[in-house]
Amino acid sequence: MRSFVAVVLCLAVAACASFWLLRPAPVSPGPQKLQLVATVFPLADWLREIGGPDVEVYCLVSGGYNPHHFEPTIRDATRVTQARALFAVGLGLDEWAARLARNSGRGAALAFFETGTWITPRPFASTTAIPLAAPRGQGAGASRDAGADVELVEEHHHGGLDPHYWLDPQRAAMVVARMAEELGKLDPPHREAYQQRAAAYIQKLKELDAGIEAGARALPPGAQVVTFHNAYGYLLDRLGVKLAAVVQASPGVEPSTRDVSAALRVMREIGQRVVFQEPLTSEAAAKTLARELGARVELLDPLDSEYSSAAKTYLERVRHDVDVLAKALANQGRKGDASRE
Repeated sequence: MRSFVAVVLCLAVAACASFWLLRPAPVSPGPQKLQLVATVFPLADWLREIGGPDVEVYCLVSGGYNPHHFEPTIRDATRVTQARALFAVGLGLDEWAARLARNSGRGAALAFFETGTWITPRPFASTTAIPLAAPRGQGAGASRDAGADVELVEEHHHGGLDPHYWLDPQRAAMVVARMAEELGKLDPPHREAYQQRAAAYIQKLKELDAGIEAGARALPPGAQVVTFHNAYGYLLDRLGVKLAAVVQASPGVEPSTRDVSAALRVMREIGQRVVFQEPLTSEAAAKTLARELGARVELLDPLDSEYSSAAKTYLERVRHDVDVLAKALANQGRKGDASRE
């Protein structure tokens, strides 16, 4: 009996020894990625391009959310407390981000950047208005002195400055360069890699900018457009196109019947036969306008949410917007059924 127990014990010891000798050696954890949070998609996409494999980026505004009225969740707040830096736009677009940073309790351990302070923002055009009672023939440029009930577009709840600077690749390049500089300060061992990736991406932005200039040369002079909301000023400036009116007077607020009627009148005046819908805007309003005008609906993407059916990357989305606008404006004012174009 004792010999049997001894044999069993020997076999057990041998089995344990084999387990410890043959099991894979524990994998030592690699270097931790720099944890970053961005409020809107363009910032997140740029950070991923600059940071590459050295960073992990979390975008706060995603899905069907609007940055103007975004309310961070507990998950969002947790990601901010785990991050080394939070990148916002500022200029009145994502004011909640500053509160989120303050409430994180991280203090100086969380770097907070408002990237809109790194560029010269454009003002919302003070001459852009929706004539709500202009007689036919006066059009979108009707004088306020004519007694028309006029709703100014430039109010837009941003203090008169346009926060959507990312739709200008030249300003985007300025922010990308500054992002690389700030990431290098936060993560010195990867400073050179950040600079190299930023330089390569800025070259792509220059190519995108050249495409916008080419598109502008192909457009008819004096082109005007009605968009869903006032988010495209930087891009329209580059294309040499005037914003005649918007459908949605207040960001994130369902347009009223009055808003839709006013936009419809202006679209008829300028001969616009394409209705521009956005990923997060009212499908009902777009369909109403399209039905009244006999127009088709096209998607324009202001790029402020991570989700979009237009494209996946910043570069692809801007190219999409330029192509859609260029095609619509090139055909504007021609006779015929818009659905046949």
